[in-house]
Amino acid sequence: MPLPLIRLAIGPTNGTAHHGVLLDAQPLTACSSHSPDLAPIAENTAHSRCQSCARARLILTTLPHPGGEPDARPAVGTGPSATAHRPIPGHLLAYCGKPLEARRSSARRVCANCTRLSEALDRFRRRAGDLVLPEVEPCHGDDTLLWAPKGRANLVTGHRRNSVTGNAYCERQLAGPNPGAPNQCAPCRHHWEEAEVVRQTYTLPHMRTQAADWENRTLDVFDDRASSLRSGDAYTLSGCAEVHFVVAVADRGGESHTDLLVYLPGEERIADVRIRRDRLVTIQRPGAAPVPNRAIS
Repeated sequence: MPLPLIRLAIGPTNGTAHHGVLLDAQPLTACSSHSPDLAPIAENTAHSRCQSCARARLILTTLPHPGGEPDARPAVGTGPSATAHRPIPGHLLAYCGKPLEARRSSARRVCANCTRLSEALDRFRRRAGDLVLPEVEPCHGDDTLLWAPKGRANLVTGHRRNSVTGNAYCERQLAGPNPGAPNQCAPCRHHWEEAEVVRQTYTLPHMRTQAADWENRTLDVFDDRASSLRSGDAYTLSGCAEVHFVVAVADRGGESHTDLLVYLPGEERIADVRIRRDRLVTIQRPGAAPVPNRAIS
């Protein structure tokens, strides 16, 4: 019977959280860390994350890039003959956690840390067998999702998240999704409704026109990380058949994710998208207009 991939920790409220399974009632982690005291914990807790297990979860749950991926890439800032790193599927992030170049590596020397996690994950898969993986967050989900304020002082009232600032529309810092909140913050609702009127009245018709003319434009098409996206680009990525037309980008340095405002022609709507900075995407970018020839007088 397939085993569910769950979170495990020594304490119920703090410590380090791992991803793994209970095999014959014994904990087994993806990173090969072992303690008989590890026990299942809930999804939303204050535990710090085991970074190796977090990358292992990405490896298990992300589909490979549609255009194909090389077995090895160089780290950012190194040459193609430098140490080769194994890329996580669908990301420009190595098994060891280093950011990677989009190009292929020609090196024979392989990163020992990448190899270590790869071997640990292979052992985990052999012992755990078939896995029931957690549902992957949708690429562009429900924009009406409510969030909990930082500190979790009030979980009864949910807040609307402003993707431009990363905070609630009422300016409170947010801790995470709170879809079960029975009430909604009134200031958040008011400001969100104002923003939604602008999107429907101005942004949506403008982006609909731009998308309709897209195939007539000269486009540069290339693979890169999501953090390189700019307003006016379009992109695709693994696990989603939609073309995403980028309306605006809010890339706050130091964060693991980039917030985008995109137009989805298939769903005919403007949506907020939160995507990992290192996610591998295929970018379509309008090329520079040719400079007309001028007669020499």
